[in-house]
Amino acid sequence: MLKAGREGKMKIRIVFALALFTAASAFTWAQGLPGSIWNSPQSATSEGRYRSNADDFIRPDAYAGVRFNKWFGLASFGTAGTATLGLASKTESLYISAFYNGNFWAGAPANNYTQQSFTPGTQPAGAAANTTYNVYGAISVTPVNVNNFAVLLGFADMGLRLTYRTNYQLFSQNNIVTGAQLYKSYHAEEGYISPQIAWSLSKDLVSGKGVRPWATVDIDFNRNYLKTETEGGITGTRVQRSQNESRVTVNAGLGSFHFYNKDGFRGSLDVEYLIGFRGYDNEFSYAAGGQYNTVKFNGTYNGVALVGNSYFTNTLTPSIAGSWSKDRLALRFKLNLPLTLTVTEENALNFVAGSIVKNGNSDKTTSFILTPDLRLALQYKIIPDRLNLNAGARIQATALTLSEVERENYTNGNRNSSVKNQNNSFGSSTGLASRFSIGATFLFTENAWVEASTGVSNANGSTAIQVFGTAASGLFTFGSILACVKF
Repeated sequence: MLKAGREGKMKIRIVFALALFTAASAFTWAQGLPGSIWNSPQSATSEGRYRSNADDFIRPDAYAGVRFNKWFGLASFGTAGTATLGLASKTESLYISAFYNGNFWAGAPANNYTQQSFTPGTQPAGAAANTTYNVYGAISVTPVNVNNFAVLLGFADMGLRLTYRTNYQLFSQNNIVTGAQLYKSYHAEEGYISPQIAWSLSKDLVSGKGVRPWATVDIDFNRNYLKTETEGGITGTRVQRSQNESRVTVNAGLGSFHFYNKDGFRGSLDVEYLIGFRGYDNEFSYAAGGQYNTVKFNGTYNGVALVGNSYFTNTLTPSIAGSWSKDRLALRFKLNLPLTLTVTEENALNFVAGSIVKNGNSDKTTSFILTPDLRLALQYKIIPDRLNLNAGARIQATALTLSEVERENYTNGNRNSSVKNQNNSFGSSTGLASRFSIGATFLFTENAWVEASTGVSNANGSTAIQVFGTAASGLFTFGSILACVKF
């Protein structure tokens, strides 16, 4: 009797695990990794409606549904030249998982140099003859290589995840030559540094009805900055461009309430709220008395124009979702109705008599935006518990925008006029934005499976679907592939 009971429990576990692999997670909450840095091929193909364990192992709301005994691992390679690696382990009281996505150091600016001395009369501006300098060509801080890290801790029926994303590049050297000029200092930055903290319950508050409250906080530091100090000529440090921006975004959600569950169909309601701010703390240099002086201001400077900026947004997104399954076929949908209120200011500025003042148009824009977004998904078990076909479609209406612009015009700080305009926009002339794609999930055993998205895709009707197409499309062309194992 005891042996039979154990075998029965083992069969239940196997069936449950296979159901997780083939149908993916039934959860519908939005705690995926920030910046869309990772979606499994199954999730990407089905527009997020059929996730897999490769998504849920790093989600604070869903990690408890990833069934394994000791550890879970994945590896994936995408068409963008990035690799994805994941590993998870657990004890009775603690779950821990780690994630990496990126291209390591590929594409990082090399900024090579040669050591060179110059004979009298040939040295660069500010340089001394017969002195050795590091001579650079064009200096680049263009952010190409990307690295994303995440760690998730699960305990006490909740999950806490820390994520760090960056493509930040820095070049900072002293006493170098570039562009026929000796620089006493050369400092350039470009790219973003973006930490996030995410929290969620991993167990339903209401048994059988769902509800898993969650919250995320994102801080994005975007850098685009260049300051130099030359030898000879005007002294002091000169800021040549300063377009730094800081963003703080707080997002929270209910966690999906299941209001209907009958005859294979389940209906769910959800709501989430987002609030975001942007800050601009930049610098501008001007020459006076034979030296550069620097002032700070709330705006950006691209090397030519001074612009004052401010930004505030909040979005309320109610949604309705549904799922239905029978025999080998399963269908899902989700309709999001994001309602966004955004207030922005953009002021043309000028530097006059040691101060930065408004000069030109000063616009304050208040916009109300509605962008309905429908996502559809299908999963068909071609070979039950072995091979699944995944398909997804997304239809997004172009934004309905109602906006009010308050415009004031200035001449070097003196206001000339003001006007208020009402602007309505009913989307672009191209109509709906749409996307369609197909993929597959193949289970070798209970402990190993592969997911892939195929070349069969269509975006906005711009490309015909070619089932047996060229190297860039077709049923047997895979854009991304994922392998997972667990023990």
